[in-house]
Amino acid sequence: MKRIFSVMVVVLLACAFCAPASAAQKEWTFMVFLNADNNLDSFGVGDLEEMVKAGGSNENINVICLLDREHGPATLNYVTKDGAQVIGEPREVDMGDYKEYVKFVVDTAKAYPAKHYCSVIWNHGSGWKDAKGEIIKGISYDDESGNHITTNQLTVAFKDIEAALGKKLDVFCFDACLMQMIEVAYAMKDGCDYLVASEETEPGQGYPYFEIISGFKKDMTPEVFAKHVVKEYAASYNGGSAGNSSTTQSALKCSEINNLRDAINGYCKAIIAGNYGAECKAALNSAQKFYYRTNIDLGHFVSLTKNSIKDESFQTAANKLQAALNKTIVLNGLSGYNTKNATGLAIYFPASSYSFSAEYKDLAFAKDTMWEAMVKDYYKKTTAKQLVAEVSNGDLSGLMNYVATANEKNREVSADLIAKMNFRVFTEGGIDEATQTNVKNMLGELKNK
Repeated sequence: MKRIFSVMVVVLLACAFCAPASAAQKEWTFMVFLNADNNLDSFGVGDLEEMVKAGGSNENINVICLLDREHGPATLNYVTKDGAQVIGEPREVDMGDYKEYVKFVVDTAKAYPAKHYCSVIWNHGSGWKDAKGEIIKGISYDDESGNHITTNQLTVAFKDIEAALGKKLDVFCFDACLMQMIEVAYAMKDGCDYLVASEETEPGQGYPYFEIISGFKKDMTPEVFAKHVVKEYAASYNGGSAGNSSTTQSALKCSEINNLRDAINGYCKAIIAGNYGAECKAALNSAQKFYYRTNIDLGHFVSLTKNSIKDESFQTAANKLQAALNKTIVLNGLSGYNTKNATGLAIYFPASSYSFSAEYKDLAFAKDTMWEAMVKDYYKKTTAKQLVAEVSNGDLSGLMNYVATANEKNREVSADLIAKMNFRVFTEGGIDEATQTNVKNMLGELKNK
């Protein structure tokens, strides 16, 4: 790509950032932290080209892109209709370091002041999953450094940005996979007014930057701009510029997230108070899931449980949660068939207790809500009941499978199972001697896991 150097550029070697000596305030500054230092390199270059074709910066908007490529140095670009003007060459940047993201946003906002700021992190995103026993939930994976930004680091990053700028970001977008989860949104709720992201994986083309930038209107409010991104994304994959794919994209109003938290707690209390294991299991089996099957759509799950649990107090709690979700999710955009039941916000709910990550408790969302307690209560109510019934009927296969997969992640559920199985087999009686011996051996093995 041709490099055009502005005569107004002042080279700041200390921070490798260049900017006009003084810039007039515009309506918006749109800044993209484009981490293509991985196998998405070609898509990153393509998205920068889209920004140029869309017209880039004008009298109303600044478009700034920090692009770090897979086999090359990073460049800071002021995007115009004439090309991506390289206004800084910071060489190799660790895009997996949240401090680099903070520096990019703060330096850009100060060099290109605006009434409103929208920031995008462009990269791979990850749902909750295990990799050799470690949680790798996060964003902005940098293959050069092997580093990435964790969910808890996002909280720190946004506090640092607000402290430096004296205000929150108006809109923040994840141009990445699987990031529209309540666990992530809760970590970011105090750092931006609107959060835009996808519950599902994103195709390689990612955001339609041509449509987003070319469709920008001067007087867009933050909510209107956030909705604009969602609309253009969904349209692009519904027979638009990116073809046809099953996708999700939604915009959240962050000021509503604390109310949503309270409604989630009320819902969890109602679930725990009742004996709704069968209903929750059926809902979990049918709920909209995403690329990582431990991610389910919260709104769809609530709707399914509401349809099957008729208790009045539960219905009240479910209605409150649905109302809170409706206020939080200001727009949900879908394309394709496979995501038809996605309502705009995912949550972590593994189907099996042995998959539940112990590190989940370290998240701010887990600390401030009863979600983890509700999920583990569900495991207890369904696991022991089913396995005890099977053993009573002479079927040991389920218990054998449970023992084989049990680990440190579900010791609490295992302890509950051991107590109830011992009572049924060795206290209540009526179980043949061979079965008793097999159960005793399996429970002994389970105690050591």
